[in-house]
Amino acid sequence: MPQTNPTRFTRRAIVGASLAATAIGLTGATGRAQTPSPASGEWSFTDDKGVMVTLPELPKKLVLDVNVAAPLWDFGIRPTALFGWNATESGDLGAAGGNIDPEGIPIVGDTTEPIKLEDVLAVEPDVIITLTWAPDDPQDYWSIDAELLDQVKAIAPIIAMSATGRADENTERMAELAAALGADLDSDELTAAREAYTAASTAFDEKMTASSDLVAAFWAFDGEAPYIASPPDWADLNMYLERGMNIVLPDAAPGTFWEMLSPEQALKYPSDLFFTSTRPGSFTPEELKNHSTFSQHPAIKAGQVYSWNQDFIQSYQGMTDAMDAIRTDFAGAKKVI
Repeated sequence: MPQTNPTRFTRRAIVGASLAATAIGLTGATGRAQTPSPASGEWSFTDDKGVMVTLPELPKKLVLDVNVAAPLWDFGIRPTALFGWNATESGDLGAAGGNIDPEGIPIVGDTTEPIKLEDVLAVEPDVIITLTWAPDDPQDYWSIDAELLDQVKAIAPIIAMSATGRADENTERMAELAAALGADLDSDELTAAREAYTAASTAFDEKMTASSDLVAAFWAFDGEAPYIASPPDWADLNMYLERGMNIVLPDAAPGTFWEMLSPEQALKYPSDLFFTSTRPGSFTPEELKNHSTFSQHPAIKAGQVYSWNQDFIQSYQGMTDAMDAIRTDFAGAKKVI
């Protein structure tokens, strides 16, 4: 996952209104609410780049990047094939895979080659769906290098869903896409998931209000090189920040996602809670406790080190899990700085 080249690492590692308004309906803050397409007849969907994809009928063969397949799986949409930086040939999808059962699903792009043109072509997809970390950049499609973009588009149209902004708003957009693909958002399962999500959101807000004195920081590692996340660039952290979490704001330009440090700068940003990425290559909580410099970080010395799913899953279930986990982490933390 992380590369020694900081720019490449940033691209792969990121790349990284109130909840009540977005958690109830499907209009979201984007203003792009769309009614589900009929099972027969022309189908269309406008993605988060503002690109409208139109097909003769409802697409059935879906080639999905893992990071978009996981939330769509929770909404009941099944992939025909999977691809992307977070897939392996063996079908191990890591934390990015969420609830996906990869058994029997072809992998047509993996960690070493995120999209394999011949393998995708063999599937004959109706549509290819991935994320974008830069919705305004016409060439930014997660797991699809710019030099391959035209060839991929020649196979099937691409839909790009935003990974930036706010995770709660993006979750509603993912629900819209799922509905357009045939999901029943009023099913018993999804109704229960939406109610649990709303309850988790309320509990999260209450905990953040009660814990406003606690400072959190979110980190990833590329070998020995530490990166501290810039919350406004990350949809999950941006949502947490705007809803009251006290998060370290590093010295990072907008849109760069990280400040890259050296191991000797482990104490530059003290915090009460230390969150480390679950991506392969990042230090685990146990490894940080034994690290030559990070072991002296106040949160790590206090044993207040927690996991951060950098590949946060923008579904009701995924965001419920994320908020519940962080709320639990805050409940067990104390002030150490």
